[in-house]
Amino acid sequence: MLLMISSFALLAAAASEPPASGLARLGAFLATGGYVMLFIVICSFLAVTVMISAWLRLRDHLVLPASVASQLRSLPNYAAKGDIKPLQEFLERDISLLAKLGALAISGTFSSRQECVDTLTARAKEELHHLERGIPLLEVMVTVAPLLGLLGTTAGLVGMFSAFGSEAGPDTTEVAKEIGVALRCTIAGLFVAVPSVMAHTYFIRRLDSIAVRLESILHETIQTFFAHFEVQRSSNRERH
Repeated sequence: MLLMISSFALLAAAASEPPASGLARLGAFLATGGYVMLFIVICSFLAVTVMISAWLRLRDHLVLPASVASQLRSLPNYAAKGDIKPLQEFLERDISLLAKLGALAISGTFSSRQECVDTLTARAKEELHHLERGIPLLEVMVTVAPLLGLLGTTAGLVGMFSAFGSEAGPDTTEVAKEIGVALRCTIAGLFVAVPSVMAHTYFIRRLDSIAVRLESILHETIQTFFAHFEVQRSSNRERH
């Protein structure tokens, strides 16, 4: 029993030590990288900020909520009842991109179907461009971070050869330090670039998927709306 208690105590102590020592090792790792490491760290903060911001913007309930898509697809039911106002009020209360464009599609402010399609296409492109903001920065990080790592590697090699060429003979301590600078900068640059390229690919695919689904739902909405309400407007014009 005493042995088990001692074992658990040792495990608890071991579990409590790594965070502090890990932070210390991380600080030493970054400090050894020299001034180039500072720029790599800044790049990593920018990349993480862009990833979080893009993820928050592209969530389903802000872009393409299933409830809004379902309501727009039930447009024939509203047309059968002869009252589209409840659907318009529902879309006005929702804050999503699909609700905003869907409300415009069924607003009845366009004189023709083609005018509605052209206006919504331009508006959708504008909204998608707004959603894309910051994401191209990840592509920049994919290029810049490895180049900064290469710059740090080059600086470390210059220092290493300088230590070899000193008059007192090679300073092995200084050589080892400069090799550490070179390797740490390379590792840090790749550590920023690899997640950046993965995140950039994911968000670009996500935007493409949103664009395709948005086009499909809005096209169906416009076709259904004009099929059920265009005749009614034409008859009203003839009466006047």
